[in-house]
Amino acid sequence: MTDRDYMMGVLSDLKLEIDGLYHAVVESSNDDLRRDFTSVLNTCLVDHKKVFDALSQKGWYKVKQASSQDITDVKNTFKTAAII
Repeated sequence: MTDRDYMMGVLSDLKLEIDGLYHAVVESSNDDLRRDFTSVLNTCLVDHKKVFDALSQKGWYKVKQASSQDITDVKNTFKTAAII
């Protein structure tokens, strides 16, 4: 396995962990537990960004840059959805 393979595996694992923690946060009725899950979720999000940035800097994870029109379209979609 290459360094890229390991880093992509870590990124994938973090995505799964983030998904699980998100559900744990929204399903928690106990405030202390919800706060703890939220704290761990935030840590995972920071870690995910670090791994993503490292992969991106090495050219191993390429992302197409959104045009300003794409961004405007998405914003308008969410504004419209919020009104409904």
